[in-house]
Amino acid sequence: MKKILSIAIATFIYTAVPAQFISNLIVNAQPPAQLSEWGNRREVLTLIITAPGAIAGPFKLKTEIKTLDGTVIASADLAKTPVFTPNSTGTTILVANDAMPLEYMMFTGKYKTSLQRTGKLPADNYTICVRPVRPTDYGPLGEEQCKNFYLATTQLPILLKPYNEETLDAKKAQTAIIFRWTPVVPTQTSPVTYRLQVFEVLPTQSPVQALRSNQPLLDKEILAATQYIWQPQLPFTAYDDETKKLPTFIWTIQSLDKAGLPVTQTDGSGEGRSEPLIFFVQPDKNKKPIKDN
Repeated sequence: MKKILSIAIATFIYTAVPAQFISNLIVNAQPPAQLSEWGNRREVLTLIITAPGAIAGPFKLKTEIKTLDGTVIASADLAKTPVFTPNSTGTTILVANDAMPLEYMMFTGKYKTSLQRTGKLPADNYTICVRPVRPTDYGPLGEEQCKNFYLATTQLPILLKPYNEETLDAKKAQTAIIFRWTPVVPTQTSPVTYRLQVFEVLPTQSPVQALRSNQPLLDKEILAATQYIWQPQLPFTAYDDETKKLPTFIWTIQSLDKAGLPVTQTDGSGEGRSEPLIFFVQPDKNKKPIKDN
């Protein structure tokens, strides 16, 4: 009798409790920093859900992003996330847009601020955890699967040529000025557009004032290249007879992603500009300097 009762209880439990899904989470160890780029790319995140036997019940995904010390910085709003149903094969393959729908992820504190301002989380190590749950009461339908990933710090280009405070010969500069810089590191998932800007620094200005207030003499976007040859055709002369101050210029590189947005935030302005450098041009001695009135 006891044996029959035990079998009956086991049968009741088996039929009352949904079978557990088997999950396999695959995450790129160093995915794109821009979370919106995770999208539908399986090489970034793939979640394989297997329904044992003939189980085909619906489920939701409880997703959390944590720091390595276990602090939860983002969690899925289960009241809004979609419901999934295993397909006829019993195996369902999902990607980042399914497992981590950004519109339904609730971020906290500085992580929310960073994501809103730049589309990225601060550079750091993180853990993403995903578990299938019941759509009704969010009870677990399988083991939680977790994977670590790292969001790298983006290093903006370093300006190489003209180097800081280099003096160029006027005749050569009129023909061509070669600008060189290092690429954005690490390599981005899409080609970077480098916006090269050159500003003239007037005698009454500091270089930073010129950068912020003057119209650029050169404003050129260069796709996926780290060199540009400028042919300015400018009459490089001294500003006045007394000071013989050399014409002064400041140049910088702004690094942009495929959407035309800065690849990283450098300061409160979030412009993604490299540290600017200045250079001088030695006037052509055969040309008369311009006098101030």
